[in-house]
Amino acid sequence: MVVLLRHTHVDMREGIGHLAPGNCAEELNLSTRGVEQAKRIGEAFRARGIAVGEVRTSPYCRCIDTGTLAFGRATPVEYLMPPGVLSESQAKSNQERVLQDVQDHHSSSNLVMITHDLNISNIVLEPSIAMGDFFVLRPNGTDFDVIGKIRIGDK
Repeated sequence: MVVLLRHTHVDMREGIGHLAPGNCAEELNLSTRGVEQAKRIGEAFRARGIAVGEVRTSPYCRCIDTGTLAFGRATPVEYLMPPGVLSESQAKSNQERVLQDVQDHHSSSNLVMITHDLNISNIVLEPSIAMGDFFVLRPNGTDFDVIGKIRIGDK
């Protein structure tokens, strides 16, 4: 399966789109609530024996931190950046890459992709994805099925 996860909770403020690779102090980062959410997601996966293979994330610190806290690892990839900070053609190319990764995933462990609201909503055709929510996708050859939608909320 492929898990598309929106980074966990951040406190919204001005400059949300600012990206400063290697300098998390200049980015919008996880709140205390977001740190706890990420830990709970990882605990839930482990408690249920859900095998997690690769964990790919947007290069934003909030996504990397979500992966590290939940799963103990995170590999940043440029194609999981939010479309609002990219040219239209690059955003389209990135979305096609995500779709291809989903369709091509065949492994005994699950691929986790941690990214942003628009990236996920454009793939699963949902209007908005809350922080910490995720979708479970099953590749089926040339497409995929959404087999689960987990809403973490404030639990």
